[in-house]
Amino acid sequence: HFRQPGHQPRIVGVEPLRAACMLSSIEAGQMVAIPGPHDSIMAGLNCGEPSMLAWPIVSTGVELIVAVDDERAREAMRLLATENVVAGETGAAGLAGLLELLHGPQQADIRAELGITSETRVMLIISEGATDPEAYERIIGGGS
Repeated sequence: HFRQPGHQPRIVGVEPLRAACMLSSIEAGQMVAIPGPHDSIMAGLNCGEPSMLAWPIVSTGVELIVAVDDERAREAMRLLATENVVAGETGAAGLAGLLELLHGPQQADIRAELGITSETRVMLIISEGATDPEAYERIIGGGS
């Protein structure tokens, strides 16, 4: 739907660093499994094997996959909370990925590859709220 003539958005996927099966699969050119432990706080993304249903779409329709550590997810949750957006660990992954793209060690290369400028507009998808209210409160309150 978003890929209309004259309007070509760049689609970026995000997954946990310790379960980066889509990133590894894209690099390999085929589905690969990542050995565990898969212990990310991003429980909804914390798997070591790509979905057979998602693979054909992701492998051809996503420009870049970014893997983020749990601290980026926590940072994203806290930033969203300052805007009164309640997003759990997995829900905040999109913002965590954007933070990594803008501030991570490869930021200049990635910005150039994606054409990110001060005029770039970003749409983030937040896929869940606080599914674990106790963990959410710990993270938002500054703990881990």
